[in-house]
Amino acid sequence: MIPDFIALELYGPYGPDVLRKLGEIEKYYKIYEEGARFETDDSGDYVPAKLRSHQIKQLIRREAQFQFGKAPEIRVSCPDEEKVDGKRPNESAMQDYLDAVMKGNRLPDKLIKGARDCAIGGRVALKANLTEEKCTFSFVPADGFVFDTDMDDVDKLERITFFYTTKDDPDKARQEIWVQKYWMENGRCKVSERFTDGYGQTLPWDGARENADTGLDRIPAYVILNDGLSGDTDGESEVKELMADDSWYGRLKSANIDSLRKGMNQIVWMYGADPESGQTFRYAPGALWDIKGDPAQAGVNSNAANVQVGTIENSFSYAGAYQNTLANIKQDMHDLLGVPDLNLESTRSLITSGKGLKALYWPLICRCEEKMNAWRPALEWLAELLLYAGSLFPALRQAYGEFTPAPHEISVDNQYPLPEDESEEKQLDLAEVAGNVRSIRSYLMKWGGPDSKGLDADEADAQLQQIVREQRMLEDSFQAEEFPEVE
Repeated sequence: MIPDFIALELYGPYGPDVLRKLGEIEKYYKIYEEGARFETDDSGDYVPAKLRSHQIKQLIRREAQFQFGKAPEIRVSCPDEEKVDGKRPNESAMQDYLDAVMKGNRLPDKLIKGARDCAIGGRVALKANLTEEKCTFSFVPADGFVFDTDMDDVDKLERITFFYTTKDDPDKARQEIWVQKYWMENGRCKVSERFTDGYGQTLPWDGARENADTGLDRIPAYVILNDGLSGDTDGESEVKELMADDSWYGRLKSANIDSLRKGMNQIVWMYGADPESGQTFRYAPGALWDIKGDPAQAGVNSNAANVQVGTIENSFSYAGAYQNTLANIKQDMHDLLGVPDLNLESTRSLITSGKGLKALYWPLICRCEEKMNAWRPALEWLAELLLYAGSLFPALRQAYGEFTPAPHEISVDNQYPLPEDESEEKQLDLAEVAGNVRSIRSYLMKWGGPDSKGLDADEADAQLQQIVREQRMLEDSFQAEEFPEVE
């Protein structure tokens, strides 16, 4: 349900179309859950099958699982901080604080669901709720917010309004809708929050706020767009791209079911039989039909007509064409999202190594990397916002971990759920070290550390120095054994 007054919350050129766009988004969510519709002829004596396809839901779920099945690593680094015992204490403290907030908010689960919403509605809002004692964030679907951007910079958020129907009713006067609006004013983020009816009239509520100062210097929301073109503020729904194919997929499967039903229950025809005979026929195995001839067709000297009975057979000659057409439609849907159509039979003869699987998933990897161009800045923004909130509100540091605000950098690294041939790659890299075409330092920066995630430059240098010291100790020991002191 979309409240009519939401259009009044917008400024700029996007306002007039907001209700139409929100209506389309609701339609996309319905198709995602139920499958694309298709028309059938219900005017006859036979009710055709209406088996809707769920390919759209399956494909979007697979895409989101691959993109965020393994949550990206969000790292904090303070390159200017002095090391103590080989570590940067405050860098570790900031990382621990950030990890605690992410864990408390169940980031991996929210990422997968947010990715689905973004694919369905074309956009999703990453929203943070920050107070002196609270630090939470969530993803809001496209039909739960409207926003306005700077006319000269569509990446700059000027205002955003969230809304959620807590009580739906055909009578708008009895509807209850929660509305929350953020905007910037003189370098401060302001917020208004209220409950309204379906006409936009404010309802009594103890938690209502009007032009309240959030204490923040930025809007705690970030809009992530799915695909789109330059200057786009809507994003593109993948449901819209797939719905035509999904409709035909469901239509063909339903038609095939109809054909099977007709073949399994063949049409019986009779000639010369009494019309009332067919009313008493049973179709159980071994049933006996007492067919009386039609008196109207009986001969002058005969009491019954010449009766003939038969069935109309279905040869199912279309089976090959049906499978081909269905496979082509399905492949087209997979190609649109870059999701490989893999099953046990199709991959039986293929290479199953990490490199082989990566080759099979390469289109999907490229697709997800393209999506990360929008998601990575959003996650970096979230990490910066959470650290900023921690520096602003001491209670948050007490809850999630103490740290001292300091200059830092945020990095977001993808992690796709594919096996890696690490052992093979390590052996190849070691061979390069042995062949003097790769330095030991380079190898340590790639594979060093307890988790084989690699060392930074300083850590690699420290490790090299330790290796040199140990080699000298071994050499001294060997020399002592080879040339013992003579008394």
